[in-house]
Amino acid sequence: MEREASQQPEMPPAEPRMWPGKRLREAREARQLTREEAARQLHQEVTIIQALEEDDYASLPGQTYVLGYLRSYARLLKLPEDEIVAAVQIEQAETSELLPENIDYDKPVRLGTRGHRTWLYLVLIVLILAGLAGLFFSIPLPFDLGLLPSR
Repeated sequence: MEREASQQPEMPPAEPRMWPGKRLREAREARQLTREEAARQLHQEVTIIQALEEDDYASLPGQTYVLGYLRSYARLLKLPEDEIVAAVQIEQAETSELLPENIDYDKPVRLGTRGHRTWLYLVLIVLILAGLAGLFFSIPLPFDLGLLPSR
């Protein structure tokens, strides 16, 4: 067991402000793993590993998945999971699209169009059903079914 520990490559020390993706990539390279090998060990696609290393979280499914991928990848590389996840959350807070300087005020905003469309479809369905019911009850039956008492 001591022998295995001595053969483990040293992890690069964390810089004061190192992007999580860069830290993951450097740790993977220090362990002499390719992206393909890391993806295979994590049972993930290579594109996920690439996106994590490039801090391209927008191309991944959602924040919950991203945090899970990061934890698994950090665990594989023997990095502190909580530090990686915290760094990503800080990074995302710093680059938030909700900051006033990131809002595109010239982009038109459509309000309420979906609700109007729903009402239109509902009215059309009711009119079609009413028309079909009127058509059904206005056509005389060509034969007597024997359901009505005879006079």
